[in-house]
Amino acid sequence: MFTGLAVTLLLMTIRMVSPQITGMVVDDVIMGGELDLLPKLLILMAALTVGSGASIYLRGLIFEKVSMEMVYNIRTRLFEHLHELPFRFYDNHRIGEIMSRMTGDIEAIRNFISSGIVTIIEQSLYYIGAMIMICTISPLLAVILLLITPVLAVVCYKYNRAIRPRFDRIRDQGAVLNARAQENISGIRVVKAYAREDYEKERFARENNKHRDFGIDISNTVAKFHPIIEFIASIIPAVMLLVGGLLAVQGIITPGEVVKVFGYLWMISDPMRMVANILNMISQTASSGERLFYYTDIGSEIKEDPNPQYPKEFTGHVRFDHVNFSYGDEPVLTDINIDVPAGHTLAIMGATGSGKTSVVNLLGRFYECQSGVVSIDGIDVKKYPMKALRRNLGYVMQETFLFSDTLRDNIAFGRPDASQEAIEQAADIAQATEYISGMDLGYDTIVGERGMGLSGGQKQRAAIARAIVLDPKILILDDATSAVDLETESAIQQGLKKVLKGRTTFIISHRISAVKDADEIIVLDAGRIAERGTHETLMKEKGLYYGIFMDQYRDYQSVLGAKEVG
Repeated sequence: MFTGLAVTLLLMTIRMVSPQITGMVVDDVIMGGELDLLPKLLILMAALTVGSGASIYLRGLIFEKVSMEMVYNIRTRLFEHLHELPFRFYDNHRIGEIMSRMTGDIEAIRNFISSGIVTIIEQSLYYIGAMIMICTISPLLAVILLLITPVLAVVCYKYNRAIRPRFDRIRDQGAVLNARAQENISGIRVVKAYAREDYEKERFARENNKHRDFGIDISNTVAKFHPIIEFIASIIPAVMLLVGGLLAVQGIITPGEVVKVFGYLWMISDPMRMVANILNMISQTASSGERLFYYTDIGSEIKEDPNPQYPKEFTGHVRFDHVNFSYGDEPVLTDINIDVPAGHTLAIMGATGSGKTSVVNLLGRFYECQSGVVSIDGIDVKKYPMKALRRNLGYVMQETFLFSDTLRDNIAFGRPDASQEAIEQAADIAQATEYISGMDLGYDTIVGERGMGLSGGQKQRAAIARAIVLDPKILILDDATSAVDLETESAIQQGLKKVLKGRTTFIISHRISAVKDADEIIVLDAGRIAERGTHETLMKEKGLYYGIFMDQYRDYQSVLGAKEVG
């Protein structure tokens, strides 16, 4: 950056000298008759022209490189920072909006670095340098120019106050528009399935119209102020020609000095003409910068402990001790007490929204509890090194996500060094081998974005294999088989029985068949543990769990003619 600025100063020096040479041609050669001086002046002007061209080329090269390097660092830092933010951040920010920040806003900053900074510094120094040079030639002409400057400053101040909020507004609307497009394209199958294309087009058009109107509003504001600024810049040559001509006629200054003044005059009028564009650029960059650094300024609410602890042997003994958790002001979990010895299986059931997934999210510190302690092997999870903690968790999430990559790489995502044998073994347990082997490329098949191209059940089986190949001490299955048929679910459960031995397991499911063999089953109701026990004890209590069982097996009972199952 400093090298580029040094080249800019060299370029300005060259341009400051040029009017002096022109003035010498008029006064010394044309008026004074020193013809032998002309070749030397022409050679000097040619050398300055070459130097000017080389400086412009070098400066452009330097600032482009600086801008690309700087934006590379900003984008990398932002991407890394986004990976440090907790789930709660993504609950409150749309992906399309984040993408707008990483593309459009960063590009606006790059343009400012590559050309805006140069323009601002260059034009400012031109104005100051030219004023100094004109002052040495004719203080009267310099005073006239200085009298015009406050008028221009007032206009520019009002223009900046008018244009800045408009750029803020269009940047915000651009992010909304981008988020709308991203969301709609991601859900295009749902849109088509429900024949809602016209509705979605109308919603997009509504946001697009706002973006267009905001853009037109900016254009109107620019059109309102630009003529005033242009008029102020354009009137300067006429005034200077009139006054300079009168001074030359009266012999106060020479014709060559008038030529010198006009040589510097473009260095005065050009910055004035460019004030509006410069203010536009600054406003756009400031708007983009504020939104971009809003993300980087958000610190993760989940912090690494400065003095982390880790057990000598990670066995997976999990305890929840009077844990309370809420989203904002809305309580989700209240006074949760759970003890899952290493190698045991805990099943969690309950109605939608009862807090089942929140329990396991606290285990991996994807969220923080407001009070109470979640511990593994006697150590509060807040004391664990974050990555070390999560590498011991095999998490099959409720919403299955696969990357646009090969099935092999998706299954080995948590353990990239996994052997082909380990990958195939995990796929066998997850009952994924059959459909993978039926594909032309097998494990080298590239799945579509977010796993498109696979059925819901196929995606879930790949996700189960991904968790198994990690060989975690704690396995979390959050509705992991909800999209597979009962026969496949039964086969998966049989395969998992071998895997679950010696492994602490959390099973979240609505199906009795998935939880009945767990060492303990808890039933959540409005964020509280309403029932707990084994399948047999809960059936005898005839409470919530019994009601769930009866609802699921009602048809079975009617076929057999049974009145009650116990």
